[in-house]
Amino acid sequence: MKLMKATGWLLDVYISEGAVLWFKLENGETIRLLDEYVPDFYVEPNEKALIEELRNILLSHPHILDVAEEWKFTSLGRREKTRVLHISVDSVRNFKRVIEDVGKLGYVKAYYNLDILHVQRYLYQKGFAPTSKVIIEYSDDGKLLSVQVLDDSKEIEPPPFTTLIFGLEINSETLTPKVEINPISRIVIFNEGLEMIKSFEGTEEKILSAFSNYVKEGDPDFLISDRIGEALKYILERAKALGLNINLGREKVDLSEIKRLTPSFHKGKVPLELHSFLETGIAGVVERSRFTLAPPGLASKWPAGRTIDSRQCFEALKRDVLLPKSKGFYRYVTTAEEIIFRDRGGLILSPKIGLHENVGELDFESMFPNIIIRNNLSYETTMPYKIDRSKQGFLGELTEKYLGRRLYFKHLRKRFPKESPEYVWCEQRQTTLKGILVCIYGYSGCFANRFGNVAVYEETNRVARETLVKTMNISLSGGFEVIYADSDSVFLKKGGATEQDYINLAQKISEETGLPIDLDHHYKFLVLLTQESDPNLEATRRYFGKLTNGELYFRGIELRRHDYPAFIKDFQIKLMGILFDADCTDKVEGEQLEKAKGYVIQTCEEIREGRVDLEQLIISKILRKPVKEYRSMFPHVTAAIQMIQKGKKLRTGESIDFWYVDADNPNPFRRVVPASIMNSGHKYYDVNKYVDMVLDAAETILGVFGFDRRKLGFETKPRDFLEELRLEREQELMSELRNLDPE
Repeated sequence: MKLMKATGWLLDVYISEGAVLWFKLENGETIRLLDEYVPDFYVEPNEKALIEELRNILLSHPHILDVAEEWKFTSLGRREKTRVLHISVDSVRNFKRVIEDVGKLGYVKAYYNLDILHVQRYLYQKGFAPTSKVIIEYSDDGKLLSVQVLDDSKEIEPPPFTTLIFGLEINSETLTPKVEINPISRIVIFNEGLEMIKSFEGTEEKILSAFSNYVKEGDPDFLISDRIGEALKYILERAKALGLNINLGREKVDLSEIKRLTPSFHKGKVPLELHSFLETGIAGVVERSRFTLAPPGLASKWPAGRTIDSRQCFEALKRDVLLPKSKGFYRYVTTAEEIIFRDRGGLILSPKIGLHENVGELDFESMFPNIIIRNNLSYETTMPYKIDRSKQGFLGELTEKYLGRRLYFKHLRKRFPKESPEYVWCEQRQTTLKGILVCIYGYSGCFANRFGNVAVYEETNRVARETLVKTMNISLSGGFEVIYADSDSVFLKKGGATEQDYINLAQKISEETGLPIDLDHHYKFLVLLTQESDPNLEATRRYFGKLTNGELYFRGIELRRHDYPAFIKDFQIKLMGILFDADCTDKVEGEQLEKAKGYVIQTCEEIREGRVDLEQLIISKILRKPVKEYRSMFPHVTAAIQMIQKGKKLRTGESIDFWYVDADNPNPFRRVVPASIMNSGHKYYDVNKYVDMVLDAAETILGVFGFDRRKLGFETKPRDFLEELRLEREQELMSELRNLDPE
């Protein structure tokens, strides 16, 4: 046997009879290695059981390899270990049978380490995460001998994994194609910007063979598509039906010999959902995989709860804490009054609606994770009205490690230009970790958390509320006015205050609260808005302003929406620019407001005269699910149906581009026209609809200054469903009155 050694990255892991591991080496080569895997679990005998007798009975089972007596913690909160039996099973296929047989003996009080995947159990045993950089030793017959994990935690660039993004088009007259009868008519290859770079067309045999060869020649590590599992399975099913023996993975598969195809016939390549790739990139996928200790294909699609559970399970096992079979959580007897008093969430101070000058926005950095860490909040340390500080909490230790990692990349990105790959990788990593950290706080009190303790969640919120109150009091004592506060941020103003004054205030707050807080934005002008549906109510997280560096900043308005036309967004930006082109609030509310109103009228006239380029009026909405699953004829759904009728094949998650041509038409198919099938010579659009959209955008910006479309001669627009019903009823009554016989 020849000993081999190489450096690379662990690409993927799965369990067959043993563990199969794929490594991407530094030279670009990909190798497959095998390792032993022995499935195991623990049982706690009941009082009737005699340990040695039970052990002998279990050892007589044909599929149990070993039974060892060990001492473990059976929960996070236990101070003393419990005697348990560690049962090792001969194979994965016999694992469930052994569990059932053990249960029939009647000697088991509790089971542990059962409800995790075998691949998780293997990785927990080994202690390394997929995507890690490693030095491996292996034999020339493909057996893994050792793995040494290298520390690349400070690396910005993700491992050199390669990707292939593709999409299917299926020839089907129905909205839901059937693999038995509907052939694949086209496979398209995209670059990372989702621009088409290659298309396979012709007969289905030609398409599938060409795509298979393309995958083989390019040998990508990640196969990426919308609904990737279904897409891969559809390709293989169609190939099998045609008698083609194509191969999309790195292990040879004879399709003719397989009775039941599953989406897993891509072994050696990682399937990845398109939306996951677009949201986080490979850098984000790597962060999730290392956090969860799960293969990237699984880690990228797991919801927040399962992601956190996987890491918690690994950390618990490292501490000799066994995993309970069923999910449960700490329960405390509390009265209804105590629940109402403690479970109140975060604190929000209603915004002072209107225009403000010289405003500082102070934002706590990772407030909730920091509260967990600094207050030693954890499942086993936190009780109502009491926290055990005699030892470091399980949850705080876990959170601190990944908060530090997130902040490292958050601060590091500032060294690079925003367009650079380094900035993008840092952003993808810190954004992925931010999403996990936010969910750790919420998941702490979730009923599905096997270690969960609602007191942790309540105490975190209580400290957050007290911290925000303390922050406001410190600000008020310094002569600052609080105009808005929301959970972990405050908006303050003070006549003549400089940027340094706000920075100094943030430092003082940080010293007195023990939590980091910084000046996030310094506004020259800031407008806090009312709710869109009711101008009499204040709105949270809905405002716009001009920063002291001249940039515009906004939240909760049309500009933040992806489904608004470019023309409307451009109009709203210019409108804000006109409004804020002033030295003081008096000019904003005086001459600049009048100029802004004039620009609104000018824009409406431009639309009415047909002088707007149709390309600027395109509305884009994402098709979130298959068309047939929609129960209402939304504009983008009717546009999608029209596209399908014209032979266009659509994917879930695809953007549907359309124009309004007659928004009030009783026939929904006459209200919009898809951009992809619009006649090139067509120049008509629904003038009234787009004027309404301009007025909506204008009322958002100018409404707090008294702007009303009725003053320009336009009809008022219903703000909600009830108001719309009321107006419709009024119109019906007026029509009935007009039709009354005067006699």
